[in-house]
Amino acid sequence: MTMMPTHSSSALAPNWRIADMAAHLNITTRAIRFYEDKGLITPKRSGGHRIFSAIDRKRLEKILSAKRIGFSLEDIKQFLDVTDGHVTGREDLLCRKADFEAVIVRLRRKRRDIDTIAKDMQDLCAAIDNYMETAPTEGVFQFAEAYAEKFRATLDEDFLHA
Repeated sequence: MTMMPTHSSSALAPNWRIADMAAHLNITTRAIRFYEDKGLITPKRSGGHRIFSAIDRKRLEKILSAKRIGFSLEDIKQFLDVTDGHVTGREDLLCRKADFEAVIVRLRRKRRDIDTIAKDMQDLCAAIDNYMETAPTEGVFQFAEAYAEKFRATLDEDFLHA
């Protein structure tokens, strides 16, 4: 019987079991099974176990990246159907291509928005750091405590003890 490498044995292990893959990707084995049920992944099987290759790992990483930026599983499946060669008809390919081009435009706009907001937040963090270095420490906390006290005073007595 061939031993399957565990997650801890190597980040480049040629074959992983489901628990190892889940641990590596920081997701649950249930999520992996769900992606398999949806037809997004098709790991090999050996002795009743799912066996994941480096290609399966990369595919799961792409699926998870797409999920993090807001794609639905159906959106992801549409993309994978083309890359896997399941969509070959001219009209279908042209329709998917038009959809993908529209998505690319939205993603580029989203990237610009994210970059802008991240820059603004970075500037704000720097301003807070600067303020914290120059402002009296107790002044910030006194202001927060005074605000909380004023806020409590305006609440209905019943609300406070509910």
